[in-house]
Amino acid sequence: MEINSAAAYYTTIDKTPRSVRSLFAKYESINHPVISEFISSIPNNFSDAVNKMMSSSFTSSSNRAITADHPVNHVILNNRAKLQKFIDKFHLEANTMTSGVSSNIKLLNLPTTKILVSIHQPNLFAYSGVFKKIVLLETLKNTIEKNDPDKKIINLFLIVDHDFMNGSWVRLAQLPSIRHSSGILELRLPVSNSMRWKMVSNMPIPGRTILEYWRKQINSWIRKNSFLNFSTSDDKSRVLRNFEEFWQEVEISYSRAKSYSDFNSFLMSQLVNKIWGYNTLFVRLTDTPSVFEDGFKYLISNFNRYSDVLRKTQNIFLAHGIDTGVSSSSYLNAPMWLHCRCGSKAHAKIQENQQQETILEGTCMSCKKYLHIKLDNHHHKLDLSNEEVIHTLSPRAIPILLLLSRDLGVECYASGIGGSMGYTVVASTIFRELSINMPLTLVWPSTDIYFGFGQSDALELVQLTKQSDIMTHIERLKQIDAKHRYEITPLIKERMRRINDGEPIQALLSDLFKLKEEQRKTRRLIKAADKVKNIVYMRPCFIDYAANFGMVNTEIQWRQNLLNNNNLAAPILMTTKVEN
Repeated sequence: MEINSAAAYYTTIDKTPRSVRSLFAKYESINHPVISEFISSIPNNFSDAVNKMMSSSFTSSSNRAITADHPVNHVILNNRAKLQKFIDKFHLEANTMTSGVSSNIKLLNLPTTKILVSIHQPNLFAYSGVFKKIVLLETLKNTIEKNDPDKKIINLFLIVDHDFMNGSWVRLAQLPSIRHSSGILELRLPVSNSMRWKMVSNMPIPGRTILEYWRKQINSWIRKNSFLNFSTSDDKSRVLRNFEEFWQEVEISYSRAKSYSDFNSFLMSQLVNKIWGYNTLFVRLTDTPSVFEDGFKYLISNFNRYSDVLRKTQNIFLAHGIDTGVSSSSYLNAPMWLHCRCGSKAHAKIQENQQQETILEGTCMSCKKYLHIKLDNHHHKLDLSNEEVIHTLSPRAIPILLLLSRDLGVECYASGIGGSMGYTVVASTIFRELSINMPLTLVWPSTDIYFGFGQSDALELVQLTKQSDIMTHIERLKQIDAKHRYEITPLIKERMRRINDGEPIQALLSDLFKLKEEQRKTRRLIKAADKVKNIVYMRPCFIDYAANFGMVNTEIQWRQNLLNNNNLAAPILMTTKVEN
């Protein structure tokens, strides 16, 4: 039995072409010239992205032409040389140093090499959007190189491993399950209060007991699924085999990881570099402070300009009632975090002492210790060459984008559609103010349309066949519930009147009981329908894709749809049957 037929569900989606730029409509509504210019530069189609990267130049939001074939300067080339050893370190530790990865690392030595970059936290069994950014950039890279074999491009994935364990998605993965109260099976890493403010890079790997518990949860989720139990044995065997193949990669990553961050990022690299055969280069943010040494000095020296434009931009958005996701007080903080020996970090402030020395100071989020470092000044110029000092720093969200462009010459950045989108919009004004070239920004917000066994099980519960029917079904049930309320209210009033007047109420109670029973039944159906809605509209973690389609098949469908649809906002119709 075919778990999902794309043709059968094509009617569940809106066929009207949707624009990537429409996602930024609320930001564009303020009519800020720099932000409007930035938004207008974002490609709607994959072919637009290819053409912009292939062209001899494109204009960034800093209004300066970026010459695509012009070699990077010696400072950037020196930073790329530093970066190589940290990429090397990651792939050797992850055991994903393929010949392709090794060759791409060496491309960093060439001054004409382009860098495409995506960034994300090392989340537990990350959801599809994290992987799709890598697929987008790798497909872009391959398409450009096919059109012009002389171009040299690398796809870089920056692992943001300095985030706090407090972030929910870092330690939570979700799967669709009608047997759970909300319709969601949650795989969780238990984190004590004392560990919530640790950086992900400093969190130990999960215990073997936890890993086995996750495996049992997923196995049970598959084996107890009603849809699979009524399908052919081949379907269930295929899904179980797909999961076992995925879990082998989990075990390999677990065996090599020394931290929770590495467990998750090694698994991503294992999948991307070994299973998919991509040459994507992975590197940890916490390994790279020395790469951004010059950029740190630049941002600290220009902090007043950085802070002022960030404050003004935020105030403009706040005045229009727009939440960008950037803290309203972020302009008060230094562009980098200050790390603590306990494994956490602090919001840093930039101060100057009586000797006119620059000081970074803050209070650790975990142990509450006061932290401060004095930055050496030589001839009124900051000096961060001290290894002990530089490795206590890591960039905040917006500065990460600034540093990637300024210090590594990154020319293309794949943004997500969550918090990173707001950060990127705000960053566009800072790029302009600090005269840093802003990379071409890509967004691939396509929705995956598919019905795996979890989604199919849910729809069978409410006897529906299409995702689009669930909202209509809920609305119809709510109308019935409202009708019940309308009919019950006067009966309750009449019951009170009869009781007060001493009149018989038996017949009325019988009518009231029937209506209340119908109301309870309707509300149970609404509750079940809401659970189904949660399932069919959720964004499950990658395990759902691996089990339903297989790891390789998933990548093939994303890539083929990207090339065939062209429209970056077009939905992706996924099926268990795919041609290479």
